[in-house]
Amino acid sequence: MKIAILTFDGFNEIDSFVALAMLNRMKPQGWQAFITSPTETLTSMNGVTIERQKPLSFAAEADAVLVGSGVKTRDLAADDRLLAQIRLNPERQLIGAQCSGTLILAKL
Repeated sequence: MKIAILTFDGFNEIDSFVALAMLNRMKPQGWQAFITSPTETLTSMNGVTIERQKPLSFAAEADAVLVGSGVKTRDLAADDRLLAQIRLNPERQLIGAQCSGTLILAKL
């Protein structure tokens, strides 16, 4: 199972990193989770800068998608250009969100 953890600038480290760590514990069973972002680098709400593992387009091919949260979630949920880039298929994907990531999910 390939899992996209949608992570954006201003992300909450607890949501993205804990999900990444917990889901990747299932690697022996074939699961792989990836920090997935529209930008190559992103900075958390507390100033931690990371590189994405997969581009946002990976969300379309993932078996599961988890939308993370952060301090900029309300702005992201109002960004029609960004939302148009997120391609999901609820008929074949497991889709969920954490905390304020539900605001983005509600707009999709």
